[in-house]
Amino acid sequence: MGKMTNHVLTLLVAASLLVLNGCGTDPEPPDATLPAADGTVQIDFLNYSTGTATASASDFISVAVQVQKSTGGNNPQKLRVYETNLINTRGTQVGTTVDLRNVSDAQIKNVNYTVPASASGTVYLYFEVDESGGKFSRKLLTINVSGSGTIASYTGIVLGAQENAAASRISSATGQLYVACNAAANIGDIDITYASIGSPTALPTLLSNPERVAKQLSTAAANCGVGAPNSTAGGSATTFALAAGADFNAATDATLEALTVSGSAQSVTVITGSIVAFRRADGKKGLIRVNSFPAGTGVNGSINIDVKVQQ
Repeated sequence: MGKMTNHVLTLLVAASLLVLNGCGTDPEPPDATLPAADGTVQIDFLNYSTGTATASASDFISVAVQVQKSTGGNNPQKLRVYETNLINTRGTQVGTTVDLRNVSDAQIKNVNYTVPASASGTVYLYFEVDESGGKFSRKLLTINVSGSGTIASYTGIVLGAQENAAASRISSATGQLYVACNAAANIGDIDITYASIGSPTALPTLLSNPERVAKQLSTAAANCGVGAPNSTAGGSATTFALAAGADFNAATDATLEALTVSGSAQSVTVITGSIVAFRRADGKKGLIRVNSFPAGTGVNGSINIDVKVQQ
């Protein structure tokens, strides 16, 4: 009788484990109504602060998502993004789940999204952050799909040279500047950097992030809670070419697409008034206009630029 009782208990335990393990693992259907968020993590879109974006079908959008623990709240742990054409429904997950640092510091993650070629009307992207304590937070980005190619435009961007405290790296997809841990976490999206290099006279130079290694510039970041140091080396190659005849003010998706950025130069020396064409690794093209050098052109100096790029 004791053996039979033990056998029954074993079966009951096994059945309970199956129920527990199976609970919540099946994905919600795309048309399921979204459950209410119960978390406290602060989610912000740094380059779409209004929570809306305009893009055409097939456009590439990069969203700089800043995630931070709120006072007395939970630490962020994972980020998922869902796409739907029907507001307040689950939709389908875009890309893979992103691991976040389980810390209270503000952290930035670039989320890249390509608007479907067949898209029209409105696309809704829901950004959900899993938190400690079994909670989650959510934020919506609404994308209004237009009929023609669009460009991103940023003005008055200041980058510091290698010994200037200002950020020296920018993602043209978001307009976001990066230093230390956030640079290390988004190195694949950084396509324009600044330094003063050369011998015997150091000259103001725009260059790709991988070119910084070739030029023997520092690539170590701070301890980001996931090992130390965290490298800011690597990333994708961006090519540059002077484009004196390009009309920066009148740039459109079509005129940027027509730019010729021949060769494989990953750096270009610039002066005030220079117009530089560039091509990212994903094929998107853009223009940079050099406005000034607020702190001079040396290794402690800085550059002020405007940027226009295809989305």
